[in-house]
Amino acid sequence: MVRKLLFSSSLLLIICLHAQAQVTNADFHFLDRMEGKWLMRAKHSTFRENWVKVNDDVWQGTSWRIAEKDSVKQDEMKLLRTPEGLFYTIAAVKDPQTGQPLRFKIRVLKTVGFVAENLDSPYPQKITYRWKDDRHMDAHFEGKQEKTFSEIILQYIRE
Repeated sequence: MVRKLLFSSSLLLIICLHAQAQVTNADFHFLDRMEGKWLMRAKHSTFRENWVKVNDDVWQGTSWRIAEKDSVKQDEMKLLRTPEGLFYTIAAVKDPQTGQPLRFKIRVLKTVGFVAENLDSPYPQKITYRWKDDRHMDAHFEGKQEKTFSEIILQYIRE
């Protein structure tokens, strides 16, 4: 509960910072903190996110769930800089018309993290990444699934 309250207060800070300035393509460099291998140990498995910078306009991420000697690729993510703005995509969340990953518009991007939204997404509708420091990163996915609100918080440590 304390972690959730701390995360909520940090999210409030990000939202307040958003009121002062809009996200621009020049802000893309704030995502440099993504680079690396991130790890979260759970009771029966380990979650991992690996992020690499592909070029000046694309970050590529891969998430894994590891249980004992088995590993399962969970998803592939991208952070994109386009003429239309900055976007986050998840391979598993597809546009039903095109079959391509839905784009989540990055609405807030600061040195402490980012918030991406797509209110038309089935789930999640909001994605937040927050860096507590250079070794700790939280990934937060939230939204409605049918009539139920759901959220997932992953607390990673840099390897």
